[in-house]
Amino acid sequence: MNLGKWAEYGWVKAEPTSREEVKGLLTIVERDLKDATIQGLSDDRRFEAAFNAARTCANLALRASGYRTSTQTRHHVKKIESLELTIGADPKLIRRMKTLSQKRNATSYDTAGNVSTQELELGIKTGRELRDAVLSWLRKVHPELLDEK
Repeated sequence: MNLGKWAEYGWVKAEPTSREEVKGLLTIVERDLKDATIQGLSDDRRFEAAFNAARTCANLALRASGYRTSTQTRHHVKKIESLELTIGADPKLIRRMKTLSQKRNATSYDTAGNVSTQELELGIKTGRELRDAVLSWLRKVHPELLDEK
């Protein structure tokens, strides 16, 4: 499977990105990782920020690959699943991201106060690891999209 096949299925559509878009997405990742460490916020909000950083990393890799998810049900899941096709993410990471996504949905839509310390730490760790993996991938595969010299 590849992203071209995904486009045929209508899950993504080809759309070029730019250095400015990549830079903007990286600022979102950094903001959210920073917010996830603010002790004065609830663990729920911190977890949401950490998960958003990780999900933005998945979107960043997809955008750098020249694709965008189509507006459809489960498009956030497709961003997560695309990590296998973009950065070559391990299936375990994708499963972890899906589990974190379910927790994020529960804390955002169902009930407050259900994020454990361990889940928060896992969310932050995942966000940081994914940021580092995507940056490393960008440096190797798409250095033209980075402002680094």
